[in-house]
Amino acid sequence: MNPVGPVRSASGLDHYLHRAPTGAKSAPIIALHPWFGCWQFWLPVVELFPERDWVLVDLYSGARTMPADDSAFDQLAAAVSSLIEEVATGPVVLAGNSTGGLLAQTIAISGRPPLDALVLVGTGASAVGVPAPFRATLGEWLSAPWSPDSGLTRAAVRSLLASTPDALGMYEEAVLTANYPFMSAVLRSVLDRDLTEELPGIGVPTLVVRGEEDAARTEEHVRVLRAGIPDCVAVEIAGAGHSPMVDRPEAFDSALRDFLASAGSRHGERDQDGT
Repeated sequence: MNPVGPVRSASGLDHYLHRAPTGAKSAPIIALHPWFGCWQFWLPVVELFPERDWVLVDLYSGARTMPADDSAFDQLAAAVSSLIEEVATGPVVLAGNSTGGLLAQTIAISGRPPLDALVLVGTGASAVGVPAPFRATLGEWLSAPWSPDSGLTRAAVRSLLASTPDALGMYEEAVLTANYPFMSAVLRSVLDRDLTEELPGIGVPTLVVRGEEDAARTEEHVRVLRAGIPDCVAVEIAGAGHSPMVDRPEAFDSALRDFLASAGSRHGERDQDGT
């Protein structure tokens, strides 16, 4: 699977495009990767779901045009919104893992651009309750004066996974070569953010996916999302960590297909009701 790219959007973000061979009629999937992951994290699922158009966003590319300060997260969310408006002609399915999931929630709450459905993977409405060992890893990584030891960065990448994929070296290299000041500015904002009270503003069908062996997000994070988002379902994938689309792509693909089919049916029912 070789998506076309990188393509630079007007917002400054790079993205990679997979076009369905026969021309997809369904909403495209915009995929946002986790911090300490990379856009290639989504490739195992793209390979299993090629009949959809996919846009894989390289969030780290925001470092070229965005300042590494307290505004970095909000500017990144705005840039993703602009990218979606640039590449899509209608509502999209927005999928985000971890930090990508918090960005996806932020965009869904804002109501711009219009979404068809939302997929939140290994994420939560806030960082409250993140397990202490993972929080300690983040703290050590953030405390580096300029750039952390490569061993610490590699350990952070591996903490997202319950497996050792063949592409692990590529994942590590993508994070090692990313801009550390920008990465750390976004991450600090993520750790301070709490969207819990704003979750009822998400007005599209939402799927929450958690890996059973997730070292960063707990069942309580899932409960908060389900309680706050009006139309929300959740699945837990056995044998998967923080990024189940890497660890268990077949199980993730099955859950995604089932959800999108169900969400499409609910859209049809609402259209028939005129609501």
